Amino acid sequence: MIATLEIAEKLYTVEEWLALEKDSDVRHEYYFGKLIPMAGEAKRANKMANNILVKLRDPLLEKGFEIYDHDVKTEVLSGGIYRYPDLIVAPVVDDEDDYIVKLPVLMVEVSSQNSGHRDRVKKRREYRDVASIWYYLVIDQDEMLVELHVKREDGRWETQYFTEPEDELSLERFGLKLKLSDIYARVKLDLKSQ
Repeated sequence: MIATLEIAEKLYTVEEWLALEKDSDVRHEYYFGKLIPMAGEAKRANKMANNILVKLRDPLLEKGFEIYDHDVKTEVLSGGIYRYPDLIVAPVVDDEDDYIVKLPVLMVEVSSQNSGHRDRVKKRREYRDVASIWYYLVIDQDEMLVELHVKREDGRWETQYFTEPEDELSLERFGLKLKLSDIYARVKLDLKSQ
């Protein structure tokens, strides 16, 4: 009879994870001690995130906010969950840590077939629990579809869906609007997957 050995997965402290991330060629999200490797990103996903970054960077800076791309971590649950959203917006006063955004007000995920469920369900639940968050944006990279999750002043969440190039997302707390045609500019969509 052959005995089956179960090898326990090592659980890391936040400090151990941060030390590993500084020298790692692969990014890892942190989930209650587990390190989750991040897959490489498709060019079109990167292009969509950059389109938003370029469109919002200067207006947000004028209003006292910074925008960070996919290589910056955000604290979702102190000591428990740290993610690498495709984009994060935080007030310029969020400068306590050089590597982690602790006061995100907008998080953006560009979703693929592989990450779609995680972005729309798991991360949506996690991000909605972040006290500072105002908006969570999920952008589909295979079809023109954007979900905007908005935290209202009374704490309730509202979800809006956008599918047409002329549709405009209203980011009222920033006093800004963002068109789908700007998000999907120069992006060739995969019509076979629709």
